[in-house]
Amino acid sequence: MPLTFVGHDELGFLITYSIRYMGHPDGKVARASHSLFVAFVSSGKDSNDDERVLLKEQLVFYCIQTSLEGYPGITPFEGMASGVVALVRHLPAGSPSIFYTIHSLVEKTHNLCCEVMTEEADLWKNWQEELEPCKKILDLLLRLLSLVDIQVLPSLMKQLAQLIAIFPRDGQNMVLNDLYAQVAESDDVTRKPTLVSWLQSLSYLCSQASSSNATSKGVGLEINAAFARSDDVLSLNRINARL
Repeated sequence: MPLTFVGHDELGFLITYSIRYMGHPDGKVARASHSLFVAFVSSGKDSNDDERVLLKEQLVFYCIQTSLEGYPGITPFEGMASGVVALVRHLPAGSPSIFYTIHSLVEKTHNLCCEVMTEEADLWKNWQEELEPCKKILDLLLRLLSLVDIQVLPSLMKQLAQLIAIFPRDGQNMVLNDLYAQVAESDDVTRKPTLVSWLQSLSYLCSQASSSNATSKGVGLEINAAFARSDDVLSLNRINARL
């Protein structure tokens, strides 16, 4: 993907040039490139510089695509994860690049898991060996449940549910256990009721998906209906939080 520099900001020019090395085979070079991206996305938080925000938005599409293409293998996961967290925290709420990032992470997780053609219970119970790269991105997505803006949260929940529903039952159980622990520890009064409702629906949908009588179309319709209800609950929670 070609990079077009926007504006005359020296830091922006440096970042635009440096992130070309995100896919460099030398780990130190790749990590340095990711660190510069994080620093740039996190900069100017109190600034209303539309030009810089536009550059950040443009760079996200390139950086996420490049990072995921090189993962696992070339891309250092910690660097990629830091970049994702930074853009979620510092880009404008509801930014298209945030939606793109989440969709790309879900798609990559799905593809990595599909490459592991095994039903071996121990492997899915522990998410080890071939499943480890997949589990790392999945853990990042679960972390984003507490970080993304509430405008983005319904989309993240829906895509996560669709992803988790296709895992073997042992894989689902481990993810659900992680989610129960994460939601239980949350003290976010705005989103916690929504996450509790979502997790209950997700547990039910996973049990339905595991049933021999369930069809992928039927589960998909259940997911859409469940998240229509989640949107309503989230809107109500936002109103209550203001009162």
